[in-house]
Amino acid sequence: MTTGKGSVALVRSEVRRRSQVLGTQVISQVNAARLGVVSEVWADLEAKQVLVLGVLEKAFAGSPRLLELRQVTALGQDAILVPNDEVFDDLDLEGLSRVVGSEVVTEEGIRLGKVKDFQFNSVSGLITGLILSNLGLTFLPGFILSTYLLPANEIVSVGGERLIVADGAETRLTQLAKGILETLGLGKPPWESGVSPAPALPRAVDDYSAVEENYEYDEEGEQEDDYAEEEPELQGEAGSPRRPEPPPVSEQPEWEQEYAKEEAPPSPPEPTPPPSTPTDIDPWEDKSGEPT
Repeated sequence: MTTGKGSVALVRSEVRRRSQVLGTQVISQVNAARLGVVSEVWADLEAKQVLVLGVLEKAFAGSPRLLELRQVTALGQDAILVPNDEVFDDLDLEGLSRVVGSEVVTEEGIRLGKVKDFQFNSVSGLITGLILSNLGLTFLPGFILSTYLLPANEIVSVGGERLIVADGAETRLTQLAKGILETLGLGKPPWESGVSPAPALPRAVDDYSAVEENYEYDEEGEQEDDYAEEEPELQGEAGSPRRPEPPPVSEQPEWEQEYAKEEAPPSPPEPTPPPSTPTDIDPWEDKSGEPT
């Protein structure tokens, strides 16, 4: 798509915002006919330049007709002048972007927010700055969410709906409006929230003694695990049922054994010997109690 500016005849260039151009009437210089209103702005992010305007004949009705910015004679605050009503053409929008809603991240992975609006030169179409907010919603006014201006020369590369900017760009932002949430202390800029979408890389350990201690501890743990493991039992032949093992017989505690001894029934008395017979009497025994 060509970007020549031979047909643009502006007295002086002005920096305009996308939000200021939307809704502006497009008028033909030949017959002062009203051709429609601007409904969209497309830009080439690689070139950082606005190239195409979308124009609706009636607001919020139909499909927009495409108008190259180089066909514009004058881009004022109240109206956009074009040479005639034949300036519209079927253009290829491949490679162009609406810019609004694109996420802005630094090369280090620090999130700066999303594009809510942008500024561009009314003559050349070159984008001069991006207006960022935390959510990038165009319908939220600045007194709700804070807005910041990022110079367009901070853009390093473009990938889909994400803009990569130079490291440290968060320190070069200019705050345009302070939202009520930030005033009340309920919200912080994305780069101050301490949340980064990129995973943190592992850091090298400086204390080698701690590494050695952990290594020794792991070795001991492995040895204990080796002793704790038991050898697997050999499986029987395939298909043969396994005979259940009898439950182990628990030994009777010592106190129960003593209690059993105490409660045992007494043994029967031993039989008394029978009385002695006369033959057992000793003849020489003294019989002092008998008469002679």
